[in-house]
Amino acid sequence: MPLAIHHAIIHKLNKTEGSPSTLGLAPDVLPTDDEPLQQLVSDVHSVYNSRQSKSYGVFDAELTNVSAEPHLRRLRDESDADFYQISIALMQVLKSRADERNFVGGHVLMFDYTVNNFRWFVVALVSSASGAMVDENYKVVTAPHLDVAGIRFAGRVNFDQWQNNEQRYISFLSGKGAEISQYFQKFLGCLAPQKDFEDTKNLVKVVKQFATAQNLDDASRERLLTEVNRFAMEKADSNEPLHLGELANRVWPTSPEDLNVAFAEADPPISDGFVPRKRGLDGLVRFKAKTQKWALEFDREVIQNHTITVDPDERTLIIKDLPDDFLARYRYEFLINADSDDPTN
Repeated sequence: MPLAIHHAIIHKLNKTEGSPSTLGLAPDVLPTDDEPLQQLVSDVHSVYNSRQSKSYGVFDAELTNVSAEPHLRRLRDESDADFYQISIALMQVLKSRADERNFVGGHVLMFDYTVNNFRWFVVALVSSASGAMVDENYKVVTAPHLDVAGIRFAGRVNFDQWQNNEQRYISFLSGKGAEISQYFQKFLGCLAPQKDFEDTKNLVKVVKQFATAQNLDDASRERLLTEVNRFAMEKADSNEPLHLGELANRVWPTSPEDLNVAFAEADPPISDGFVPRKRGLDGLVRFKAKTQKWALEFDREVIQNHTITVDPDERTLIIKDLPDDFLARYRYEFLINADSDDPTN
């Protein structure tokens, strides 16, 4: 997965809780052929992709004049756009949003790059962390570094999808608190419309794909689908947001990170914190199929208890324990010698 970095820069947002923020501006852009920078960009790209807790949306026209949107539009559309000046303008927008919230600052990494034939812009607030290393005297010493794995504030814009007016070309880390989401959402000028039904259907699709990828036996697969349905129905009944990480911990506790990776790689993406819709959850507990001449719909449990059996090789389906009302109707409709009254009367 080669990354082609077009521009990159690191500024500093100085912020302590309860006080206004100040900016530490870099003197120039970074050389894109620098190996440590390339590794940093690659690491941020990988960490961002692996996070399942993202929200998605488009630019909000009502926020254009007070958000990142006009500056990023210049970067997208103007071949000679001055990335350094654009980054400073973005820092001013970021500062105005930071002054509205109480949290610490950090290094602000901005870069635009191409990967998999898409051009992206990424902005991430990266904090410093203390680590350890062995110096030339073979002693363990403190070695501060950028904590890429711990990124909490980050957003990404797909320039190509934006150009084509596609849905959800912006994403941002939604984190655990509403303030985190609102902070970066307002900075980006992102309108995150609720697409709860679509997200519900995508959740069902991803969980089924995950069950297949895990090579689960029939009983384990149905148990997983049932648990996901139970959790999602609880959220639907209470009209509460479903957080994907919480779901993974509940239904796949032995290795929730595996399910989180499946959520993070979902295509179309699933917006974290959507409110499930019951109608979209049907696929977890019901099976539907139809042709031009017949239709079938049944709860998945009847396959497990063998009320319905299917032989794919023989292309046959057998239904056991048919109810009396069905049999009465069948006799009336199809058995020539039946002398019973119409069961529908």
